[in-house]
Amino acid sequence: MKRIGIAGATGLVGETLLRVLESGPHKIEDLRLFASARSAGAKMEFRDREYEVREVNPDGFHGLDVAFFCLEADLAKKLVPLVADHCVVIDKSSEFRLRSDVPLVVPEVNPGALKSHMNIVANPNCTTIPLVVAVNPLHREFGLREIWLASYQSVSGAGRAAVEQLQYEAEFVTLRQKPDSKGSPLGPQIADNVIPHIADFDSHGHTGEEAKTIRESTKILGLPELKVNSTCVRVPVSVGHALAVTCRFSRPVKVKDAAHVLKRAPGIVLRTGKEYATPVDCRGNDSVFVSRVRQGAGTDELSMWVVADNLRKGAATNAVQIAELLES
Repeated sequence: MKRIGIAGATGLVGETLLRVLESGPHKIEDLRLFASARSAGAKMEFRDREYEVREVNPDGFHGLDVAFFCLEADLAKKLVPLVADHCVVIDKSSEFRLRSDVPLVVPEVNPGALKSHMNIVANPNCTTIPLVVAVNPLHREFGLREIWLASYQSVSGAGRAAVEQLQYEAEFVTLRQKPDSKGSPLGPQIADNVIPHIADFDSHGHTGEEAKTIRESTKILGLPELKVNSTCVRVPVSVGHALAVTCRFSRPVKVKDAAHVLKRAPGIVLRTGKEYATPVDCRGNDSVFVSRVRQGAGTDELSMWVVADNLRKGAATNAVQIAELLES
């Protein structure tokens, strides 16, 4: 991974990806940064050197080892297949995730899926990634049958404009004034509020985010019959997604046995007893934090609290880990 391109380099995930690569061991000889025409010409620093951002053009990726795409689905649909003629593309949009011929990969869970790639690899949703990292080791030990989850998702998952909206509204709320949420990328007011609506509703009443956690999880875990019940909520937090998860297994499971499995699992930091993790704890960290592991309503059920930095492990770090697997 010496020659790298990043499309969407000026966005939150693109910037985070640069920081992850910058602090890593990779000896990058050729770094090319791309964004929309609006951001073309911007300057970004990487390892004490300044790079100019170019407008995205498929021919600009010729000769690279890997391209990281951090663009919206409509642009990814148009550009990724063209760039894949030049190099492997790791795409974070939702466009390719459920396609049967594109692997959807979380390295701690299904690294073998990469064997079937045809120069396009999909990076899962930022809520799906910590979910499957947490439940996969338990599934392999106890046999997963059903999941209930409620997510508490930070505004950074909706991009830079959403973070700025929260900061703007929070100032008004602090002064006990009502902020103007007209035109907000989040819809309703987010400061001093929670919003059970992320992406569009379908005919069954599920939001797009809920559908992603359901469909992507079953694909990554290789469990097409797995039942996943999901409610996704936007909360007034800048960075860090949290999930309250309950799992039902094919046999009884004890908390101490589950803790033993989670403690040994890759990518997980387990906190036991009365210790728990919050979004503040996970920021800037590449691990998935699991805490409050406890018995569910039945002997075959477990509940737990899962937290991760949605910009790092939920997006950028997972993509870098995929690239590392590709070159290993």
